[in-house]
Amino acid sequence: MRSTLAVCFALLLVFGASLVHADTHILVRASAVNKDNSQSFQQMGQSHQRFDGNGVHLAQAILATDVMLNNNWSAIGVVNGYTDGEQKVGVSELYLKYRPFIASTIKPEVKVGAFFPALSAENTDIGWLSPHFLSNSAINSWVGEELRTGGIEVSIRQNGRQVRSNWSWKILGSVFKGNDTTGTLLSWRGFALHDRQSVYNDRVNFLPIPGVVSEEGLNAPAWTDPFREIDGRFGYYAGAHLAYKRRAELRYYFYDNNADPNILDSDRIYAWHTQFHSLTLRYMPRPDLTLFTQILVGDTLMGEHVVDNDFASAYIAAAYNLSSLNWDHITVAMRADWYQVTDNDNTINDPNGSRGSALTVSARYDLNRQLAVTAEWQVNTGHQENLQFFQDGDDYTEQQLQLALTVTF
Repeated sequence: MRSTLAVCFALLLVFGASLVHADTHILVRASAVNKDNSQSFQQMGQSHQRFDGNGVHLAQAILATDVMLNNNWSAIGVVNGYTDGEQKVGVSELYLKYRPFIASTIKPEVKVGAFFPALSAENTDIGWLSPHFLSNSAINSWVGEELRTGGIEVSIRQNGRQVRSNWSWKILGSVFKGNDTTGTLLSWRGFALHDRQSVYNDRVNFLPIPGVVSEEGLNAPAWTDPFREIDGRFGYYAGAHLAYKRRAELRYYFYDNNADPNILDSDRIYAWHTQFHSLTLRYMPRPDLTLFTQILVGDTLMGEHVVDNDFASAYIAAAYNLSSLNWDHITVAMRADWYQVTDNDNTINDPNGSRGSALTVSARYDLNRQLAVTAEWQVNTGHQENLQFFQDGDDYTEQQLQLALTVTF
């Protein structure tokens, strides 16, 4: 994995020095945040929100470039900067893409390096951000934290317009390494809703649960390294996209990291065997209205049923541009989330069950092509069993109001 990243980075340096054939974007977002005063999970606190305390935060600083190497090959890189978290600056995506210009109506594509699997309907903006929300759904917050392809993806596709059809399709498959700890956060912290993506060599913290961190328990750290390779085995995923004109698209993915749950490394970090199904639908009944939804169902296992959990989440969202009211610079959006982790093991002092729901309402005003102001309110309520070690009861209610200025070049 590291050698693949090194090769990609070297190519970006060689060919990206002169950006004659590059499509490069810079995005900077500052957010004024008003929230409850509970400490974030990033500081090993109880909150499922990203930021600590009220005030202005650097929510995003992104450099994304797509360098054309020749007619068939390109190199893509995304660098992220934050003021929160363990790793302040790092690479979230860095890969080579082979997309040849050929006459055949069925066309191949190959990606090699580090990248997101394209299973999201909401994260379609620069640097895998959402164009409609400041915070991601519970599903895609987790994808941004714990999931990244470090390997190769091969696909074939057909554009319907080329064969005079209303239907387009794509079939893909991937093998990868470096996702052995996937499932840790869902089990020991539960789902969260935010927009911070883990970068390579990052760490994500969570509550120091007694059954996890104590010597009498698992004697494991209260953090995870999301893209660590532990057991030397390859994981895989397969997927299919089906689109009708430009109005509707359906995406299905099956993911299995194929990790050996009985292997742990010198930091006492276990491999977690995690697999899931993801189904996404995006529909535009008219140009100013976008509807999208996603369902995720899976399970994760660590040790000899030391941690054995099922998980599920779903959301439904709508984004409406007010062009019919002659306010085409304003887009309003709403999303409803539901999530659950089911604890199937009997490990003492390590209850993993959680469930909750969230409502997010957002309004974005585009001042011009470079500047946008977004206001977002979110309420997240739920029940998490391991909170009983840190507070009276295991219920939580979290509210957050953000006002963000986004600058894009």
